[in-house]
Parts: sequence; C-alpha cells; structure tokens
Amino acid sequence: MKLRRALTAVAATAVLPLALAACSSGGSDHPSSGASAGHKGSSNAAGGPNAGLLNGTRLKALLLPVGELPKGYKADPQATRDSGTAFAPASSKAPLNLAGACPKLEASAWIQTAGLESAAFAQGDFANASQEEFNQEVDSFRGKDAQTVMLRLGQVLQHCAHFTDKSNGTTAAVTIKTTTVPKMGDQTLKAVLTAPEWEGGTTLVASRVGNTVITTFYNVQSGDKGSAGLGLTKKIVAQAQKAK
Repeated sequence: MKLRRALTAVAATAVLPLALAACSSGGSDHPSSGASAGHKGSSNAAGGPNAGLLNGTRLKALLLPVGELPKGYKADPQATRDSGTAFAPASSKAPLNLAGACPKLEASAWIQTAGLESAAFAQGDFANASQEEFNQEVDSFRGKDAQTVMLRLGQVLQHCAHFTDKSNGTTAAVTIKTTTVPKMGDQTLKAVLTAPEWEGGTTLVASRVGNTVITTFYNVQSGDKGSAGLGLTKKIVAQAQKAK
C-alpha cells in the first residue's frame, strides 16, 4: 500500500520544472503563495526562516539510486519527485492526531503521521516483480520541527504497537516492535511491522540529521521483514551528514 504525497500549487514567483510539484509532509493540498526560491539550498535572506535548509534539489541528491537496491528492483518514475528550489510556506503546527494513524504506517509516506509540514522534500520509490517495495523520503524542517517530528513518530509507533488493520477485505493483527538505533544520525528509530496473516513484513526507519529527517519503508515477503532497510537508510544518513 502506498500513500502518495499531495501536490501543492507553486507561487508564480517560484519557477519549478513542470514535471515536479512542491509537496508537504502534512499530506494536504495548500497554496504556496509564500514559497521562496532557494539559493544553494537555503533562504536567499541570511538568517531567514529557511536559512540552513536543504531545498528539494539538494535533498534529491541524497536519495539512493536504483543500483544500491537488490537486483530486480526498478524505480517508479511517477513516485520520484522533489520540491525543487522552492520552499513551502510556514504553516501552523497542528496537534498530534493518533486517530487513524496506525494504518498509515503501512504506507510509504508514513512520516505524514507526525502531522507537520516540511519546508522541502524529495522522494523515490522502487519495486520488484513480486511487488516488494523500498521507498525513501528526505524532508527539511524549520526551527525545532525536525525534533518534533521524531518525537511524534515515536509516539505514533508506541500508540500503534498492537492494532487491527482491516484493508483489502482482510483483517490483520499487526504488531510493531520499535527500537532506537544508536550512533546513526542525531536520532534514529527502527520499527518492524508483522502480522500472522502476512507473508514477510515491513521495516520502517526514521533518522534525523540536523533539520533533515530521512524516512524509509521496506516491505517484503521474505522472512527478513525488510531488515536491509536499515543499512540502506544509513547510506542516506551518511550523505545527509556530508551535506550539512
């Protein structure tokens, strides 16, 4: 199951390639009349709200190419996008909403459960012939929002440690085992989703590097439950640390 990021309008003053669209972690459409063109990945006003943020173009450079994936995976061009050189306007912080959050952890854009919109993003999806998926996303956040996102994701995962999922005409008793990963970025969480009704499982990883949050989703049918997702995420984290 995939949850796509919602497209947003781009301000007339910000020029983006037609193939790209600015998006938000909150997953809801909103006008970007306050978007500003980035300069070397940050606001063109020194000390401005976007100072030090990587824009979508630079975030895209952090994503893994298909060659880093196991053999048989192919990129999904329709799900490979970024917010370009524009930053989304600042938005008010909505309270964490746990209602309905658990099933969204079974989708690629699971960072949306944190309920905070990012200033810029890049994402890329891969799948193989068995419909196994690896999805990666990198978001830049203003101020302390990246820390808040990590805190909220931890709260969501704890809340959803055991839940019943009803989708595609089936019912599954899902268990989530969440652990912290030391010495990986500034903060890292790994969560493994399993259910007796499933074949295989899903590994989610969220890692913060400064004001950037990396999230990955690895859904497989094999017994390793996507454990290789942690190693793949480490590679993105290493790229983000170099880009700081």
